Amino acid sequence: MKITANQVTVARVVLMPIPGYLLYQEVPGLIAAIATITVLGFTDWLDGRMARKEGPTVLGGLLDPIADKIFLAICLIPLADRHMASWGTTALPLWMLIAMYCRDFLVTTLRTSLSLRGVPMRTSVLAKYKTAIQMSAVGYLLLLVITELTHPAGWTGRWIAIAAALLPLLYVLFRLTTPRKPGSRSITTASLTSIFAILFVFLSPGTMAFILMFCVTGLVVVSGFTYLTDATAALRGQPGGIKEGARFTLEGILMPTALLLPLHYYPDHLSSVFIIVGITMELAAGGLGNLLAEKKIAPRFRMIAAKSTLQVLFSGSAIFLAHAPGAPLPPQTGILCIAAAALVAVVFAAISFVRHRQVYLSQI
Repeated sequence: MKITANQVTVARVVLMPIPGYLLYQEVPGLIAAIATITVLGFTDWLDGRMARKEGPTVLGGLLDPIADKIFLAICLIPLADRHMASWGTTALPLWMLIAMYCRDFLVTTLRTSLSLRGVPMRTSVLAKYKTAIQMSAVGYLLLLVITELTHPAGWTGRWIAIAAALLPLLYVLFRLTTPRKPGSRSITTASLTSIFAILFVFLSPGTMAFILMFCVTGLVVVSGFTYLTDATAALRGQPGGIKEGARFTLEGILMPTALLLPLHYYPDHLSSVFIIVGITMELAAGGLGNLLAEKKIAPRFRMIAAKSTLQVLFSGSAIFLAHAPGAPLPPQTGILCIAAAALVAVVFAAISFVRHRQVYLSQI
């Protein structure tokens, strides 16, 4: 039986909980996580290559970006939940995580609005590289965490970083000797990994981790400016602009912030799992919403407002309870509030799917 690109994508989604679990383990588990993430990253490249040979499909165009976003959520959220005592912060500072996901959700809502109006969205060069840069950054951040947990002043992690930088560099040099010259993506990857290795030689793992993720966060946020410019130009003077602005605020800023912020107050694995569920369901719902927008089916503002309000209330309650340890409630109440915010995302995504199932199923 011939394996299709869509089947590879589905297999990647099914296997994603494995690195999510490994990222909560100690050094052996983290090493296994790097290996697993590398394999899953390879399947992302593989299904893209297969899709180009087989020809694009609507289902593939819908599944692949959703799978990439879910993959990153499963990798990034555990890193924002891992406290590094010697760094004085988590492996990935929470504010960086929130900034990246506010950008992603805001772009998703902007894409929906532009699709409804038949306005094409320009994709910047940075946006094309965004996912690859984030995936690479996860691997390097894990290497820094492992180095810190084992031999922070030693050279083992640094030699690994140098070797990792040499691989793409050697690939580019090899391609220069062949008729088919290296593309801009290969040259960019080789340059960035080489810079990372050079800095890693002179800086501590904690300093290097902050610089790495600060730069990645900046690139991710800046890559969304083109979408914001296009949306502003398309919506200026249009009827319903106030409602659209409210939707951008609710879905692009308040919702992701509300779902992710409790991670700071509840650094336990169970809360993190609920947060991952909530974020991944919202990412999937956003992708499906983009498909509906292409069919000129507008989202219901009342449902969005109700969903976001409930999520803010539940997450806000969890944060309040974390600041009020003397409250006459069981300590698990805050975790239940986080679970309730995630459940809201699951329920509303299910309602949307059932309501528009004929549109979704017709694309398979």
